[in-house]
Amino acid sequence: MLLLVSGASATVNGHPDCGHLIVPRSWNDPASLELRPNRWAMDNGCFVGLDPGAFLRMLYAYRRESGCLFVTAPDAVGDAAETLQLWSFWSPIIRSLGRRPAFVAQDGLTFDRVPWPELGALFIGGTTAYKESGAAASLCGYAQSIGLWVHWGRVNGRNRYRKALEAGADSFDGTGFSIAPAVNIPKPNRWRSDLDRQPRLGLDAVR
Repeated sequence: MLLLVSGASATVNGHPDCGHLIVPRSWNDPASLELRPNRWAMDNGCFVGLDPGAFLRMLYAYRRESGCLFVTAPDAVGDAAETLQLWSFWSPIIRSLGRRPAFVAQDGLTFDRVPWPELGALFIGGTTAYKESGAAASLCGYAQSIGLWVHWGRVNGRNRYRKALEAGADSFDGTGFSIAPAVNIPKPNRWRSDLDRQPRLGLDAVR
């Protein structure tokens, strides 16, 4: 899985399994990041509160940068119904800029309510209970089967990393990796090595 990190650009660029997660209100000048194609994405900042102006300014600042995996459409944490309403407004704007909009799965979402034909990627959000639910895992499996990129948010520890890996996620993020990045960014490689030595998890069959 690809680790996407907000900030810590010098450390990120030194790790082949790492990329940049650009966030509103704290984005760098694109020219300073050495963005690698298919190794970066843009988030919406909704976990700390959506700032529509900052979100749009970020999209404009990066408009000429290629190889963006996805742009996370604004969502409502823990609320699938409101997230669907936000999606209907924001996803066309993201697509109009030539980007793939990521739909954030939230608590209360059912398979039949996901706007599958409109998705550019699937982002697993929601509460801890939802992230670790069978419903979230099922959405990941279907998204993978139709060729959608799957991203897991807030993966800050080994157990959450394992769950994202077993679900078939392609990438993940976590605020902890921006803190002491030289220490924390190498951790997922160690977690993967540890998990690969545990055949009972069946990770090779999932991936």
